[in-house]
Order: sequence, then structure tokens, then C-alpha cells
Amino acid sequence: MWDIFSVCVWVLMLGIGFVGCVLPYPGHAFILGGCVLFSAMQGQYPAWYVWGVLALLAVAGFLADNLFALLGAKKFGGGKAAIWGTLIGVIIGTLLFPPFGLIPGAFIGAFAGEIIVARKGIAASANAGLGAVLGYLAGVIAKVLLGIAIVAVYAYSLWGGLV
Repeated sequence: MWDIFSVCVWVLMLGIGFVGCVLPYPGHAFILGGCVLFSAMQGQYPAWYVWGVLALLAVAGFLADNLFALLGAKKFGGGKAAIWGTLIGVIIGTLLFPPFGLIPGAFIGAFAGEIIVARKGIAASANAGLGAVLGYLAGVIAKVLLGIAIVAVYAYSLWGGLV
């Protein structure tokens, strides 16, 4: 019974974590937290260096989240206003039109940030918006892949012999 409960808690934490890889909240913290909870509930712990690798992967996911949007906006001529606009747009778009408001919200937020705050023209703002969206999507892909890597390393360390 305890085994089933601990697996359910782990799967729930992983699910919340992977949703967090798409939405703007720290999904890798939930994935790593699920691994910690599962180990505590099962009494099975990977080696200390495995925890270090998992922590580094989680930090890389956090950095990817922020770095890719920044690089995308910068590459397409945007600035801080586009980055903040993207973040605000993603949150508002997700709240108003879940889950479909994510991409339009990111574009509109970056576009509005550049028009209103940076006082750039329509073409430059649209370009920055496109860059922020492409950067955000690249970050989402990187975060999902890093989340999969966290789960794979953890699972292999417990059941594949990496101890």
C-alpha cells in the first residue's frame, strides 16, 4: 500500500513539474522534490553524486527558462522591456485563455513592452516579440528535455544500478 502511495505522489509531483516546464513556474523544483519525496518514502537513496547531478540539471532548467527568452529577444532586437513583457504576457495569457493563451500572450507582451516602454516602432517591436516567443519556445523545449533527464538519471540510479 505504501509503495502505491509513494509512486502516486512521485507521479503527481512529476506531472506538476512537467506542467511547470511549459508554464512560467519552477517545474524542475517539483520534479526534484518528487524524487526526494519518493526516496524518503521508499527508503531508497541514490548515491550523493547523483543528487549533485540532479541539482545541476534543475539549475540548468532554471537558467534555460530565463536565458533562452533573453537570447531570443536580444537576437531579434528586443531589450529588457520585451523580456518583462514576455513574462507578463505569458502569465496573463495563460490565466485568461488556458492553455492556448501562452504563445499569443508572450508575443503581445513582448510587443507591448517594446512599444510602450522602449518606444520602438511597430516593425522593431514585432520583431522583438517574435524573437521572445521563439526564445521562450526554445526554453520550453530545453526545460522539458532537462526534466526528462532528471527523471531518467534518478530512475536509472535507483533501478539501473548507478549507485
